[in-house]
Amino acid sequence: MSDIKMKSYRPFMTENFIWDFPTRFNLKDVSQFLGEDIDPTTEYISNSAKVIMRNEGIYWLVEKKHSQEIVALISLSDLDLETNKAALMITLKNISTEEKLEIAQRLLTFLRDQISLQIIEINRLDHTIQENFINNGYTISNNNLLKRS
Repeated sequence: MSDIKMKSYRPFMTENFIWDFPTRFNLKDVSQFLGEDIDPTTEYISNSAKVIMRNEGIYWLVEKKHSQEIVALISLSDLDLETNKAALMITLKNISTEEKLEIAQRLLTFLRDQISLQIIEINRLDHTIQENFINNGYTISNNNLLKRS
């Protein structure tokens, strides 16, 4: 059994961003980013916290350090640390290619080096982020699985 605890992976700081759990953000800001009303946003935040506490995945909102603008939501779900598999979804808004690369590098470090994921199920992953995985030890198969080579 793995000793990895998802709740300990926060916050992450990179040069331009702070990654933290949805519970750490202003509800109105999260609601705006998600394009949802307050009630579904509250439920989403609550559910994300439960997933993290049960060690079944992790959710981060990524905000720009200087403007506090939320620019990304990263969710890792269906996490299985026994078989080193998970599903990854990323939502990006108002973000440059250089910023995507900064996020992609930190995410790669987490998934590959910190929790050793071998298989990552993806669904319409941003091209820049997907390329970063492919250039750093993962191959893509069936158009929706990244596998560690």
